[in-house]
Amino acid sequence: MEEAKQAVFEEEYFLTPAECNPQGRMPITLLINRLIEVATLHANQLGIGFASLVDRHETWVLSRVAVEMGRYPRWNERYRIATWVNSINRLFSERDFEILDGEGRVIGHARTVWAVMNTDTRQVADISHMEWVREFIPQRECPVAKPGRLRPLTAFESHPYRFTYCDMDFNRHVNSSRYIELLLNQWDLAFHDSHRLTRFEIAYLREAVYGEEVEVRICPADAETYLAELAHDGEGLCRALLRFRETEGYVPRVGG
Repeated sequence: MEEAKQAVFEEEYFLTPAECNPQGRMPITLLINRLIEVATLHANQLGIGFASLVDRHETWVLSRVAVEMGRYPRWNERYRIATWVNSINRLFSERDFEILDGEGRVIGHARTVWAVMNTDTRQVADISHMEWVREFIPQRECPVAKPGRLRPLTAFESHPYRFTYCDMDFNRHVNSSRYIELLLNQWDLAFHDSHRLTRFEIAYLREAVYGEEVEVRICPADAETYLAELAHDGEGLCRALLRFRETEGYVPRVGG
């Protein structure tokens, strides 16, 4: 029997110690991977997932993300992610998320923008044929701001990096979370011990491929906020905003 289509789809997870960052919390990279996973499961249930696109030589790609977290799940903690379609038009679909702890308390939200890419031409495809999905858009609001318009950096610190095999994903381009890891690695362990990422935005501008050498560029915007981008031959691959909040600092666990 075909599973009934749901306007709001929810999945539960358990955060293992092996998945945690050095502060014993869920890393933003894992969170965004989970958002992609839950979005994929919901798209499959609605009938607009991979199986419906593969014969058209098309696939969903994540274009923009904005995440705000009051706190992150901790090791050995259960958490849930709920998602729903916010809008859909000829070129893009907006999808929102709510992140809850094991007790059902809301601990964060995310807003995303998706496009469909033709895997032969590598160009954005027309998704007008999916506009029927509007009947499954719930009357539900996401309380955080949409991803902002991020401008190219004009002043920055720069570090080189060349993409290798382990940076690649199923679509044979650089995995979306790998961009984020490169950005977060620009701050040392002590900084991450004493600061928590509270808002993160990223706009994916162009796919990166195996062997490309890029510049990782960082520029402070204010005391808590940094702007960043990855660039190849002067062309932006992605732009990001990272807002941190200073905490009391992480105390390492003694004895494992």
